[in-house]
Amino acid sequence: MGETKPKDTLLSKVSNKIVGGLEQFFFRWGICITLNPSYFIIGCLAIVCISSAGLVYFRQENSPTKLWIPQNSGFVQNTDWLKDNFPTDMRIQMAIFRSENILTPHGLKWMADVQERIENSKSENGKLSWDKACYRLPVVQNSMSTRKKRSADGPDFNLDFDFSDFESKFDDNVFNNTEPMYDSDFEPSVDLSQALFCELVSTFDERCFENNILEIWKYDLEKIRRLTQEEIIDGINSANASSLTGMKFDELLGGVVRNESGYIVAAESALIQLFNKINLTAIEGGASSNDVGTGEIVDQDTLLWEKALIEAFQESEINSPDFHNLYFSVARSFGDISGATILGDSRYLAVGTMVVFIYVLVMLGKFDLVENRVYLSLIGILCVAMAIFMSYGLCSLMGVFYGPVHSILPFLLLGIGIDDMFVIIQCWNNLSAEEQEFTLPVRVGTALKHAGVSITVTSITDIAAFAIGATTELPSLQSFCIYAAIGVIGTYIFQATFFVAWFTIDQKRIEAKRDGVVPCIVHNAQKRSQFREFAPLQSFFTNHYSRWITFTPVKTIIIIFTLLSLCLNAWGSYLIRQEFNPIWFLPTSSYLSKFFTAQERLYPNNGERGSIYFGSMNYNTEMLKMEKFLEDIRNQTDIISSTDSWYDGFKEFVVKKHDQDFPKNNISDIDFRIWLRQYLYSPSGAKYRIKFRFSSPLRCTDNAVPNITVSSMDFRFKLFNGPSEHLPAMMRLKTLVKNADFTSGDGIRFVWARAFASWETEEVIGHELYRNLAIAMGCVFVMTLILIANVRSCIFVLLCVTLTMVNVNGSMHFWGLTIDTVSCINLVLAIGLCVDYAAHIAHTFMIQRHESKNERARATVASMGPAVFHGGFSTFLAFIFLADSDSHVFTTFFKIFVLVVGYGLFHGLVFLPVILSLIGPEPYQDEVKNEVVRSRVNSGNEVKESEPL
Repeated sequence: MGETKPKDTLLSKVSNKIVGGLEQFFFRWGICITLNPSYFIIGCLAIVCISSAGLVYFRQENSPTKLWIPQNSGFVQNTDWLKDNFPTDMRIQMAIFRSENILTPHGLKWMADVQERIENSKSENGKLSWDKACYRLPVVQNSMSTRKKRSADGPDFNLDFDFSDFESKFDDNVFNNTEPMYDSDFEPSVDLSQALFCELVSTFDERCFENNILEIWKYDLEKIRRLTQEEIIDGINSANASSLTGMKFDELLGGVVRNESGYIVAAESALIQLFNKINLTAIEGGASSNDVGTGEIVDQDTLLWEKALIEAFQESEINSPDFHNLYFSVARSFGDISGATILGDSRYLAVGTMVVFIYVLVMLGKFDLVENRVYLSLIGILCVAMAIFMSYGLCSLMGVFYGPVHSILPFLLLGIGIDDMFVIIQCWNNLSAEEQEFTLPVRVGTALKHAGVSITVTSITDIAAFAIGATTELPSLQSFCIYAAIGVIGTYIFQATFFVAWFTIDQKRIEAKRDGVVPCIVHNAQKRSQFREFAPLQSFFTNHYSRWITFTPVKTIIIIFTLLSLCLNAWGSYLIRQEFNPIWFLPTSSYLSKFFTAQERLYPNNGERGSIYFGSMNYNTEMLKMEKFLEDIRNQTDIISSTDSWYDGFKEFVVKKHDQDFPKNNISDIDFRIWLRQYLYSPSGAKYRIKFRFSSPLRCTDNAVPNITVSSMDFRFKLFNGPSEHLPAMMRLKTLVKNADFTSGDGIRFVWARAFASWETEEVIGHELYRNLAIAMGCVFVMTLILIANVRSCIFVLLCVTLTMVNVNGSMHFWGLTIDTVSCINLVLAIGLCVDYAAHIAHTFMIQRHESKNERARATVASMGPAVFHGGFSTFLAFIFLADSDSHVFTTFFKIFVLVVGYGLFHGLVFLPVILSLIGPEPYQDEVKNEVVRSRVNSGNEVKESEPL
């Protein structure tokens, strides 16, 4: 042993202190629990009860903006600014009617029936029906398809297109019909007196804002039900666009079939869009609710009417004719469905828990009336439940929200908790014949001495990994990691305390030969089952696997297989895409998910739509700069497909009606304001009124517009192929807007698009993932170095973790997964789990004292292999039923954790023992072991004298 003295380095001394100190602590901790189990049981229950009190502050979060987007991102800040300064008062509802050919009498009759249900929909409080809820637009009664010139005394034109911006795949087509519907030489807002013009505007009727091919027949439902095939085809082809909105009717059709002349003869689907109005007055009065799906503040009556609309659509869907499908989306749908999804798959947890309980029951005890451990198995599951309550209670008390991905937390804690329980029982079963002669407190202390250090290593590394994840910018990942870290702490405490306390009580029952189910029954030794020693897994690891794995040919095959797997999955890691879409969080069986699927197929996107917003400034003096800015935007032809700005029409209006070379010629501020009012009430400029906010409401009778506080222009991106294209495009456009040379006003200007919600997440998620993984692996190495206290062992553990993560990441690509928020969370969790498998083996190898590394590896696999396998396999059983879920969260969790358990067990139970048998470190110093043994014996003698047994 003198040859080992030079190895007594600083790390060895630290190792001796840490390992010896932890073993001494857990040895005495086990004795203390055994002598006073009831105190520890009551103490743990008190902790749970106190922690659970925080559940009164439990808060769910469903809003995508609050879940998936960094709260310091430009999208969140700009969205909040728009809510305060440019709130919308419109919401959109959509439905798609699909059949083999919707343009048939049968198809139009079906659409008329659904339209009737929409018109009859009424909120449960009776305050709103479609007629009262809809967004209304002034309209002139004229032929919808003609463009006749009118005289000054008989104008036939639509003066008002006052509608708020909305996000859909069709909103850019609302005013695609750019041909004038009036005499181009006559401009009523200029050529008529202001009083006459405004009086004329005030006399216009109003109609519900709707995009629907039924408008062709003026929503005469009885007439529509009597239409012939010829009349339907003639109506579709003769009518061009809506007289109310300018929406081209063929844009509402999907899967269009045309003949050689371009004549529409059939269509697979028809889209309808309904626009309802938010009651801003009611919101200001406090009668509002937060639509968690959109993040909008909506009046309660509107939400109730939308609920009635959903019911109308669902009734229509049920009563749809054969081979006809109705897909629909209501503004409140996302919040309703995502909220229900969070707790909707709880049945999987119940089934998984039951299967794990059966597995634990079979593996924990023996096939014997006395030594079966039914109640102890329940206690092990109960420890996990206690940790869950503790986590949820404390996090709720701290104000941490509960989100969709948190539903996988019970499965995670179940796997970790069962793993700790098996390690404790395995160390109990590994007691030597000499150690089994000690009294019960000393035996429990001896078993907990090894088990405690092992579960401490894995628990601290898990906690460290989650603590690192909690520093992320992604709110949902941050929240989940806080929940998980506290849950792991609870699992560690309760397994090392509550479970051990009940274990000592159960062991006393066994030694008193009492029945495992009915303890009041005492069995004689002769009645005990002949199968009580039946332990096939332990026999396999001890008599077969531990010997087989140390054969040189087997080692060679394992190393080659590991390298091949690494190369294949390294390639998969290179190919894996980074993509995130909040729609994935909808169950695929939900009506909203079906709608998006149908919409994507029948009405493919031509590029994402966005807007550029400007705050308060001197618009008159900034017009030359505005023209240059718009020119710069239009020059980005590789990323921008189209723009729509009020400035272009206003410039043409001023040049034509006021004979000014605008903006080169300076005009007075009052002329600018007067002419802008005229333009915004002209037929060509009315649609841009909603692109402005003024210091006071704009009225037709005003001489000039008030001060402009916000203005906006629209654009459409080109169709991009993934983040590698759309992220640079987003950043370039943001830079152009930021660097725009406007010198007056409040300096507010930014670009906003709903797609930025996912794009900005994609911008940071890759960086966040690899940052968290790198730091977590660093923490794993430091923690295992401190607790295992051997550099070589820690490097091997880190190698196993790295190999597992690379293999998991590559296999994700081959299994159809991408890098998104959910997979990011699961990969952080994976570090915590896969380190468990390797750390248990490495720590056990360090305490084995055999002559050769092969013998130490065999002893390690034989003693700790069953516990590691039980922990991994029970984790697999806990979530196996998630394979049947249609939730993106659960299916992603299932796929990743199948990979984690598979690769983790392979590298922990197969690859690591091979490496340790070849180049493993020397065991801990004899001096440490002797010191611990001496203290254990001394403590054992003390207990023998005072033990009340």
